[in-house]
Amino acid sequence: MLVVLVAAIGLLLYFIYATPSVRLLLPWRVGLILLRCALVAVILFCVMRPVIVVPSVIPQSSYVAVMMDDSSSMKLPSDSNPTRLEAEKQLMSANSRFYSLLSDKFKLRPYKFGATAERVQNATELSGVADETNVTAALDQASRESAGLPMSGIILISDGANNSGANDDERSNNLATTLAGLRSRGLPVYAIGIGPERLEGDVEVMRASAPRRALSGSPVTTELLVRASTGRKSVTVDISEDNHLLRSQDIPVQSEATTVTRLTFTPSSPGVHRYKFTARPSDDDPVPDNNSQELVVDVVDWKPKILYIEGEPRWEYAKLRESIAEEKNIVLVSVLRSADGKFYRQGIENPDELVNGFPKSEEELFKYDAVIIGSVEATFFTFDQLKSVEQFVLRRGGTLLALGGSKSFNLGGYGNTPLADLLPIFLNGAKETATESQQFKASPADRGRDHPAARLLDQADANAKAWDQMPPITLPEVITETKPGASVVLEARGVKEKNRTVPLLVEERYGRGKTMALLASDTWRWRMMLESKDKSFETFWRNLMRYTVESAPRSVEGSTDRSFYGSNEQVRIRADVTDQKFIKLNDATVNAHVISPSGKAVDIALKPTVEGGFEGYATAFQPTEDGLYKVEISGKRNGKESGPLEAAQTSFLVGPLNREARDAAQNRELLKRIASETGGGYYIADQIEKLMDDITHKEGAGSIKVSYDLWDMPINFLLVVGLAAGEWFIRKRKGLA
Repeated sequence: MLVVLVAAIGLLLYFIYATPSVRLLLPWRVGLILLRCALVAVILFCVMRPVIVVPSVIPQSSYVAVMMDDSSSMKLPSDSNPTRLEAEKQLMSANSRFYSLLSDKFKLRPYKFGATAERVQNATELSGVADETNVTAALDQASRESAGLPMSGIILISDGANNSGANDDERSNNLATTLAGLRSRGLPVYAIGIGPERLEGDVEVMRASAPRRALSGSPVTTELLVRASTGRKSVTVDISEDNHLLRSQDIPVQSEATTVTRLTFTPSSPGVHRYKFTARPSDDDPVPDNNSQELVVDVVDWKPKILYIEGEPRWEYAKLRESIAEEKNIVLVSVLRSADGKFYRQGIENPDELVNGFPKSEEELFKYDAVIIGSVEATFFTFDQLKSVEQFVLRRGGTLLALGGSKSFNLGGYGNTPLADLLPIFLNGAKETATESQQFKASPADRGRDHPAARLLDQADANAKAWDQMPPITLPEVITETKPGASVVLEARGVKEKNRTVPLLVEERYGRGKTMALLASDTWRWRMMLESKDKSFETFWRNLMRYTVESAPRSVEGSTDRSFYGSNEQVRIRADVTDQKFIKLNDATVNAHVISPSGKAVDIALKPTVEGGFEGYATAFQPTEDGLYKVEISGKRNGKESGPLEAAQTSFLVGPLNREARDAAQNRELLKRIASETGGGYYIADQIEKLMDDITHKEGAGSIKVSYDLWDMPINFLLVVGLAAGEWFIRKRKGLA
């Protein structure tokens, strides 16, 4: 009937307007038809008397938990108030409109929270002194304490900080579990974000990471994550060692983005040192407490051993040994085949060492920290020796460095050997010798600019210039394919074909160790063709050799998961214990001797454990004072092969950890996630009316169904009058009325 009625009205309108006495243009006719149709539609809408049924809370029949952030980050600047804490207090003051609307509808359960949550009477009890924020614990407590009560939801007022002592993965997992519990209870969270999303003028050093151990005299590369506000193009970073300034460096930064930069410094002496990296703040920096990071590096005065096997007398061998003649820490043991079955050995400790040219057992090979294989064919080694080299990298954690030459890589027949899987480049098995030498210029690759082996000078510009001045070298064979996990440290650019670039020095992680391939056969030209005072050749080889051995593990390694802990944080001390073949032991008695900053010592037993991918021995330790702690690992092996274990050391720092100054802008994404996953909403302080509508009309405990007549609304009357008046006005103007 409705369709027939509408069709009849449409036909009537057509005959009325189709042949008017006054001819109208098509747009005017269409406009009049639309106005009349809209008028009829509104009238029909009212005639059908539609209603809408929505849930509405019964006043004072349900509870709302109000979680108010009381951490120290709330004392930072806000958008509309001097501080976020004042904005929060103003929002929840007894005479505020929001508080009045909320208290009229619900019974309130106010909390303040930092590391934990605590019931309070009102917002006047907020002080902003908590040194960390644990949103997960706050929501958990509100959920537990409201069990059995008719709850309409939780209102969370915060800047979104969530920086409890757990790591990022644990925090995320704990929060996900809490939100799933709230969602299953049908308990929505309505989050009110306080504070700006950007802090103008702020510079933050978000993270600093460096090797926990370094060889004395070796440069240490630190990776910094720096975030700067709008307008900053560079930041000056001061590097200090034990509170003494080592050097300063300007680093380029991107506004409103995280910049990853690498700084290189050389420790002054062996021992455990504290290093602090401080970005100089601007005059208007709102959070000067987040401009620095500290870490600890154990600078060891060890003498790691490198085994160098060379199959033929050549300049590379002589100049390589000459390059580290003044090196005090590295012991280079070399074996040069002078004839079949005859070897020229240098650096050996006794006449019987390496008498057959290459170690025959894993125990003998595993005494070294790195192995360099020069121009020597694959048939020089037995299959078992090549497998031992593979296990040397995989299980022992050593480094293999393969050098280019007339008997290396494909030319040496390594394509079908265990070393083909080990090397970071693909070998195709071809044994064709290059017909002519091709000259190339070496330069750092994009991913290798900060690599220790590519560092001839500390400053980036000076380092690039130094590489540009290096003489050309040759490649016996050009290998262009690198494995997916490999990184090109140095690349070779053709002297004649300037657009041709091929890998020169390639690196890849393999098991516990790493493998490297240097495809050149005559880096000695860097020494012979440069001025005598230019030490670039010596610097390259010294840095490369130090890099191959500095991360090689010992049979016993002590560690902690971080180098810096907050004053109240628990430290997890670990020990990785292996035998002479670097097979993990589970029958040892391991102890940690912990020395506090004041000199007090305590002994703790470590127990076998498997946690987070770590398999070894571990224990928990609770520091009682701030400062540098030193840990000495000792013990003995039980069972048939009983005996003392090799001693190991590690260290860590304890001090005030101002988490609230880190990432201090409002974390809107976290608040939105909490609201979205629980069925609530995210709001700013100016949207309290919308929040009240959403929480009042949310179906749940203490709500009833309420019907609202849609037809009996003032808007309908206004529409009828407006549409009719509009049509009449047009008809009057066009002479139709």
